Amino acid sequence: WVALSPSTRENGCMRVVPGTHKFDQLPHQDTHAASNLLSRGQEIQVEVNEADAVDIELQPGQMSLHHVKIVHGSEANPSPITRMGFAIRYIPTYVRQVGPRTSAVLVRGVDEYQHFDGEPRPAGPFDPAAIQAQQEAVTRVNAILYDGVA
Repeated sequence: WVALSPSTRENGCMRVVPGTHKFDQLPHQDTHAASNLLSRGQEIQVEVNEADAVDIELQPGQMSLHHVKIVHGSEANPSPITRMGFAIRYIPTYVRQVGPRTSAVLVRGVDEYQHFDGEPRPAGPFDPAAIQAQQEAVTRVNAILYDGVA
C-alpha cells in the first residue's frame, strides 16, 4: 500500500497483528455493514486482541508491504485529513484467480501459467488504448469484488 496522503493514528492508519500471517486462512464473513468500506464488509470471524495490534503510520510516498494473511484493518477516519493510498498486490504467476479471468502486469520473469490476461504497456501519457484497457480491468475486478452485493 503506497500512501498518497498521510496515514496516521489520527486519521485511521492501517493496523496489523504481527505473526498472524503464519496461521491457516482465517474464516471470514461478509457483513455488508454500512460502516465497513470493503466491497462486502468482509471481517474475520475470530477474536483479535487489539493490544497486540501495531499501527502502520506512513507519510506520502512511503509504503507498507505485508503478507495477505496477516490480520489487518483500520479504524474510521474521524479527522479532517484525507487518508488515501494505492494498493499493489504482488503474486507469483502460478496463482489462479477464483472466478472470471482478470488481468495483471508481469513485474519480472516469465509467466508460464497464463492465469491472467496481460495488461498493455501504455504508448505514452494518457494513451487512449491503455486508458480503455485499465477501465475494462477495473470493471472485471469489480464484478468479482461486488459479486452478490445488493
